[in-house]
Amino acid sequence: MKLIVNADDYGITTRVSEGIIHGMKQGLITDTSALVNSEHFEESSAMALEAGITTMGVHLNLTFMAPVLDASDVRSIVDEAGNFYRKPNLIPASYDPAEVRAELKAQIETLLASGLTLNHLDTHHAVSIKDMVMLDLVMELAREYNVPMRRDDTLSADLNGSLAAAGIRTTDVLCADLAKPCLEETWFRAVLDQYQDTEYTVEIAGHPGYADETLHGITSLVDEREHDLALLMNADLWQYVKSQNITLISYSQL
Repeated sequence: MKLIVNADDYGITTRVSEGIIHGMKQGLITDTSALVNSEHFEESSAMALEAGITTMGVHLNLTFMAPVLDASDVRSIVDEAGNFYRKPNLIPASYDPAEVRAELKAQIETLLASGLTLNHLDTHHAVSIKDMVMLDLVMELAREYNVPMRRDDTLSADLNGSLAAAGIRTTDVLCADLAKPCLEETWFRAVLDQYQDTEYTVEIAGHPGYADETLHGITSLVDEREHDLALLMNADLWQYVKSQNITLISYSQL
C-alpha cells in the first residue's frame, strides 16, 4: 500500500499553514494543497519555501472568498458582492464554463508565480463534481499542466470512473468520511488495515492546522483543524504506519 496524507486549505491563514508545515516535517502529512485566493497565501507560500517545501497542489476553489480574477470577469460564478457562492449547489446552473476555466487557470498560475511547483489538483467542497462540465474543465487543466488529480469522481455515483476513463493520473482510492468534520483515529487505522496488504495507492485527506481568531472569522471549521493535526502528529499512529507494509508518498510520486 502507498499512502498520501493530504492537508487541504494551505494558506487559508498563516497559522493553518504553520500547522501543516509542522505536520509535514514531523508528522504523517505527505502533501498539501493551497487556497491561493486567500489573502494569506503569499506569506504562506514564502513560509513553505523557507521550510524547504517546494511543491504542492492547488485546492481549486469556486466556493470560498473572492476570485483571483476581477469579479467583473467571472460574473456567472460570483454573487452581487463579487464573492463566490458558499456551496457548489448554489453556483448557478447557467455558469459560463469559459469563466470557470479562466478563474481556475488563474489560481494555478498564482501558485506557480509564488515560486512553488504544482504537483496535483484537488477542489474545495469537491466542486469538480458539481456536474460533468465542471469535471471536464478540471480534467482538462490536469492534462494541460500534466499533473494528477484527486479522485473526487468516486464521491459521485454518476461520475465515478471518469478520471480513469480520461487517463488522468490519480490514486486508486480516496478515503474521506464526509459525514464527519475531522479525522478519527479508529477510522484512520481501519483504512490502513483495509488496504495495507494491497498494491493500492490511497489518499486520506484532512484539514489540519493551528487555529486562531483569524480563522474563526472566516470559517466554521476551526477546532477540528487542531484535532486533525494532533492525530497526524500522534507518535503511536506514526509507529503503527511504520510497522505495516505502508509506503508514504506525495502526489509528486504518482
